[in-house]
Amino acid sequence: MTTTTPSESPAIPLETPTTHGKLIKMAKHAGFCHGVKKAVDKTIDTHDTHQTQDRPTYVLGQLIHNQQEIQRLEAMGIHTVQDLADVPDGAVCVIRTHGAPPELVKLAEARGIHVSDATCPDVRLVQNKAVELAQEGYTVVIVGKANHPEVIGITAYALEVDGAKVVAISHPRDIQDALKDLPRRRIGVVSQTTQMEDSFFDMVKHLSMVAKELKVHNTICPATFFRQHAAAELAHEVDVMIVVGGKNSSNTTHLAQLCVEIGTPAFHIETPEELASPEITEALNKANRIGLTAGASTPDWVIHHVHETLNAQF
Repeated sequence: MTTTTPSESPAIPLETPTTHGKLIKMAKHAGFCHGVKKAVDKTIDTHDTHQTQDRPTYVLGQLIHNQQEIQRLEAMGIHTVQDLADVPDGAVCVIRTHGAPPELVKLAEARGIHVSDATCPDVRLVQNKAVELAQEGYTVVIVGKANHPEVIGITAYALEVDGAKVVAISHPRDIQDALKDLPRRRIGVVSQTTQMEDSFFDMVKHLSMVAKELKVHNTICPATFFRQHAAAELAHEVDVMIVVGGKNSSNTTHLAQLCVEIGTPAFHIETPEELASPEITEALNKANRIGLTAGASTPDWVIHHVHETLNAQF
């Protein structure tokens, strides 16, 4: 079995017969989105530029939610830290794809740290829309997980507006409690970029029953939309789905969840080694058609390794 390296990215065929007579079907949209690829490339370029000046490179939080890619960057000398205090004065600090609160950027620059902003353009759009809604006097509802780094950054930007009211809500059942002490006559809505489309519209429907005026910006990123629809389409055509990506990746978790809701067994894995688990092996041995997809933060080289393993072993 050949091994694909990170520097190689040949296209995976949409259909591949395996050595044991099964068929692997690849989702039409899978793996790195444009924002993630741009962030990884920018981080490596920033590191290469400042390495000659003996300035180490740090990323504040995981650049993307994929541990294998983080380990690859670490091997290059690009270090991931969770706190700005762990970045030395005068070093280089990359802002992750999910963005960061503006106050952190100001603190870093005050310490002579060179800040390179790798915030995804789609995330930046949500930040800007949330600020606009706050400036217009709406109570801003972010549909997403309050503790997700992207949502933390969006919230921080909106709260820079004087008098802003901002809350993150992840499920309709939480609406009443979340808005209990907030003005609800005029509500403005944005979404975490990786939110499931059906969940977002369900939340909007329930908010419309609460607010007198509702202004909605559908800020689910196009890459998330395309990957969800491609995964759903493929799940209808196969016996089992393998979903590749970080276990802490919201968009990858949603892909696996979507396939299960359709009724197709789905397994969320990070590495090809996980295919050897008894449960997954049994499902793959029984299947004739194997679907393969990956989240927007999953690099091509990881997808290739999984595809090669499926091809050789099943």
